[in-house]
Amino acid sequence: MTGREAAADALLIRPARPDEAAVLAAIEDAAAVQFVRIGMDLGATASDPAMLAARAAEGSVLTASLAGRPVGFAILTTVDGNAHLAELDVAPDVQRRGIGRRLIEAVADRARAAGHSGLTLTTFRDVPWNGPWYRRLGFTELPAEAQGPALRQIRAAEARRIDPLGPRIAMIRGL
Repeated sequence: MTGREAAADALLIRPARPDEAAVLAAIEDAAAVQFVRIGMDLGATASDPAMLAARAAEGSVLTASLAGRPVGFAILTTVDGNAHLAELDVAPDVQRRGIGRRLIEAVADRARAAGHSGLTLTTFRDVPWNGPWYRRLGFTELPAEAQGPALRQIRAAEARRIDPLGPRIAMIRGL
């Protein structure tokens, strides 16, 4: 077994607790630094620990931990009748170990169990660990005319505050 496989085997994905919100916010902020390195400062979209605590309290957040240390998380909501991945972050020091992929699979399993037939998200089209990465995981671009009203609203809000950093798209994966 390689070190990478051992790390993946030791990964625990579970519902996040509200008292972990500050740690999750720090993971989100650290992951945002990766964008700065390619000239995209997401500072205006910095994490909100109170929102993370509230989402964890309602059961919408899954966290990935290694040796008891949270190293990533995903926020799952519902948009236009589909499960929606509202956020996915992995701590930079453990990226490229399959943690994000495992979180996506856990989110998909949870969404499927809840009766959803699709999983949507919005992301940067061209950033390698965004659009291209999600395509490798089975997501396809969802054209504007195929988006429901709530997803169109999300995209409109992003167009005002995030799109100036780079083109964003909506994507979907069947469950």
